[in-house]
Amino acid sequence: MNLIAKATLPLLLSLGMTFSATATIRVPLYDGPDDTRWQNITIPGVNATQFTKSSDGALIAECMAAFGMIVRELDDRVKDYPVLHWRWRVEHKPPATDASQKGGDDRPIAVHIWFPTPEKERGIWTSIGDTLSSFIGLPPNGRVITYMWGGKHKTRASFINPHLPDRGMIVVKRSNDAAISQWLTEKVDLAADYHRLFGTEAPTPSHIAISADTDDTGVKSRAAISDLRFTVRNDQ
Repeated sequence: MNLIAKATLPLLLSLGMTFSATATIRVPLYDGPDDTRWQNITIPGVNATQFTKSSDGALIAECMAAFGMIVRELDDRVKDYPVLHWRWRVEHKPPATDASQKGGDDRPIAVHIWFPTPEKERGIWTSIGDTLSSFIGLPPNGRVITYMWGGKHKTRASFINPHLPDRGMIVVKRSNDAAISQWLTEKVDLAADYHRLFGTEAPTPSHIAISADTDDTGVKSRAAISDLRFTVRNDQ
């Protein structure tokens, strides 16, 4: 292990993240209600998505006319690891809806990445938004990229997040006709996607979240995610 790895290892371990000699930062998945590294976000009056660990260590997200999101902070060392990898599998999915419209954004699973508001863009309204977000457990205001499975859109489509029209973009990684009941692997260059979607250089991402949502269609969904990790470019 090189000197940089040795220097960063204690901090990564303190946040529950692990660093390997293959230039990888792994993000441990939510381990239940007692896992204080993750914040569980729900909506009053709406059924909550159930997040549980499977026997093989994958995170299961189950919905029944529900919404739920879990969020955790990232260590700022991820600035040197701009590529995010994960595997996911869908077993039950909602019907395809228009995720570019409010009321049509159901999906069996999604991965969200928060980026802090650049200092030159911050103002009084940013501070107010940060305060409001903290009341419900969300990260401070900033730009958000959502990588989703499902919807009526084609794979690789991208569009404005209707719930965050000024600072959120959605990227469809798997369309609704993607194969179900099998693991599919994803790899995204966060810095490149941020530049493409927002037109500026990416700050270091601050938070990662996983969600599942069927409150609009009122149906059941079940999906799993595993192997969340950040790497350098050109790593497998």
